[in-house]
Amino acid sequence: MMQEFDFCVLGGGSAGYAGAKTARNMGKSVAVVDGTGPLAGLCILRGCMPSKTLLRSAEIAHLMKVAPVLGVTPTGVRIDVPAIVERKRRIIDDFANHRVAELETFPLFRGKPRFTSQTELVVDDQPIRASKFLIATGSVINVPPIPGLVETGFLTSDDVLELTKLPKSVIVLGGGVAGVELAQYLSRVGVATTMVQRSITLLSAEDPDVGESVRMSLEKEGIRIFTGAHLRSVERKADGKSVTARIGGMDMSLEAEQIFIALGRRPNVDGFGFEAADVAYDHGGVKIDDYVRTTNPHVYAAGDVTGNMELVHVAVHGGELAAHNAFSSQKHKLNLDLIQARAVFTDPQVGIAGLTERQCTRRGIAYEKAVYPFRELGKAITAELTDGFVKMLADPDGRILGVAIVGAEASNLIHEAIALVYFRAKCDDVLEMPHLHPTLAEIITYPAEELCERLQHERHVVVTP
Repeated sequence: MMQEFDFCVLGGGSAGYAGAKTARNMGKSVAVVDGTGPLAGLCILRGCMPSKTLLRSAEIAHLMKVAPVLGVTPTGVRIDVPAIVERKRRIIDDFANHRVAELETFPLFRGKPRFTSQTELVVDDQPIRASKFLIATGSVINVPPIPGLVETGFLTSDDVLELTKLPKSVIVLGGGVAGVELAQYLSRVGVATTMVQRSITLLSAEDPDVGESVRMSLEKEGIRIFTGAHLRSVERKADGKSVTARIGGMDMSLEAEQIFIALGRRPNVDGFGFEAADVAYDHGGVKIDDYVRTTNPHVYAAGDVTGNMELVHVAVHGGELAAHNAFSSQKHKLNLDLIQARAVFTDPQVGIAGLTERQCTRRGIAYEKAVYPFRELGKAITAELTDGFVKMLADPDGRILGVAIVGAEASNLIHEAIALVYFRAKCDDVLEMPHLHPTLAEIITYPAEELCERLQHERHVVVTP
């Protein structure tokens, strides 16, 4: 028997739940369709929350290791990995149970959905018709076609989050967000860690100085890092596994007990019958316009499935926007320049707000930049947190275009920069705002001051013929 709704959401993760809740708050009838696996979405089950739980334990272990530098000598310190993972499971179970309870307040259909027309789909044998749909099917781990990889075997990020018995050594393939975060986790809990990255820098989606700063910090902790590597093959050895890569014009063989592939995720677009719904997609994700609408005007998409930034707040915003635009006469555009502010939870952390140098250059936007290192900041010196820098970009009128922070607590410090970009503040606004001393937060005043002085000088330069 056909069931009919105003809004049908495919996926119960961050984007799907946000869209479903928004539509219901607008008085619409809403159904949620999700697969047969665990409910709650990537962030809660296998992404943000479990990884940050493990990273906190590794951070404490690292603090014990470096404590003598500050005059404190710990004794009897032992890393109990099964206890670390058990704590993670307890925390994640609580988060997941709460989200499942929220999802169960909707009509919930379990099973893989498949479109049969522009306005209908089936879940197993249950047909569903809706006036509007939201595709929020998320992403899946990307397994690259490296010769010998599948036959040799490997760990994914899902596996690393559940490891209670650690390998003695690991080769991490990839240097994106998951790669750098979990490589540092493994290293800090006692695994000899090597990273192999295809791009020239770690975190290659960011400006090169960001990745280089993170690399220096990771190498200082003993992680071996090879960048600019072309992966050739993987094979099993008698006592472990081997990765062959071309690095610096030479073939190099690296060996470890285990391999961890961290080469990103890809949009989950296969097997949903998007063709029957006239929804365009490819390996890069479902195609959407500025209003998160697909090529079918009845269908919207949000979250990882679109191939945009894989960030929870972006997914939530996209889901909310989809529901609003589906049922409101006043449509709102997706503004990724603002909403894609992001953080990486390595140590030191990374925080990015607004535009990067790469984006400014690509778009032909004139900018000035100023950089200030943590090693010259009083609070950072006293706390032994001197790795990293803050970088501010401003246009010729002094309006702040973007801020990058690599340093302690960058994920928290970046929120001031997000506000500055949101309110279209200028660098002199930063100087007029009080910043407490001595704090890490006051570091943002130094590049702002340099930019103000430089731009003021340039405005007063008289060019004589």
